[in-house]
Amino acid sequence: MQIKPWDNIRIYKVEHTLKVKEGLQVKESRITFDMGISCNIKNGSIRKLFTRENCLINSKIPKEHHIRLLYELEQAIYPLEIEVNRYGNYEKIPGYALWFSNWQNKAEKILKENYRGEFAESLKNQLQENLETEEKLKQKIQEEAFWRLYFFGMQNAQNDKTLRWNVLKAGTLYFTGDVQTSIEENKLISVYGGKSEKPEESFTENLNILLRKKKNSKHYLMPGNIEASGMVKSVWEKDIGKLLYKASEIEVNSEDKNYLYSEKIEMKYQGISIRKETNPKSFIVSRNK
Repeated sequence: MQIKPWDNIRIYKVEHTLKVKEGLQVKESRITFDMGISCNIKNGSIRKLFTRENCLINSKIPKEHHIRLLYELEQAIYPLEIEVNRYGNYEKIPGYALWFSNWQNKAEKILKENYRGEFAESLKNQLQENLETEEKLKQKIQEEAFWRLYFFGMQNAQNDKTLRWNVLKAGTLYFTGDVQTSIEENKLISVYGGKSEKPEESFTENLNILLRKKKNSKHYLMPGNIEASGMVKSVWEKDIGKLLYKASEIEVNSEDKNYLYSEKIEMKYQGISIRKETNPKSFIVSRNK
């Protein structure tokens, strides 16, 4: 299924939930936001413009000083334009230099208007280091759950496909599995199910540090003590290729159950924006088209 440009801004409701058990400590979080996506052809290249709005963490805008600052600096990343190939796969960030300059200006304004001190400046500088080259921005995109989900291509049936996923605080896991497709009425449905490859030593080393397990003890985790699975499901309108739904579920377990990691991210098509502005303050959604 080849990607085709469309005229309107498509709005998706995104929900990202995370639950982590480290020994006796259990942490949960839920992030929701609206992602507006438009697609057009510019200078012969296919470009998608992403605009994120109405972002909430555990159903609210964070009040903690440093979390609020990071929240605002991350929000300043948008709008973000990404060039894709004819199948919708990530290619590059066109006009990266201009985008980075705009982000710097927005970041400086955020600090000037609402934050003071060396700590605020250091937080801004840390994020800036992760954005200061196109390659670093690409790496950031590859690590974040929304982008991993969105750019995971699975329109066609395929065997032995690899899914790369960043597990919070532990590192990267690679899953291998098959994509199976089916057609129901005017919907193309694709489902991927994968099992993790043997994790790198650094992955289990990080888990042992989190769980305070001593090396050479009988409780020390080895790569063979970790089980993980990854699932991705996508639903498109068959005739026009419009994405209606996409979700992923990642589960990681240690053999002794002292470590459990459950992450789910889901995006659902809501409708189209009827606005004409290039960068408005909020979406106006129509569900009739």
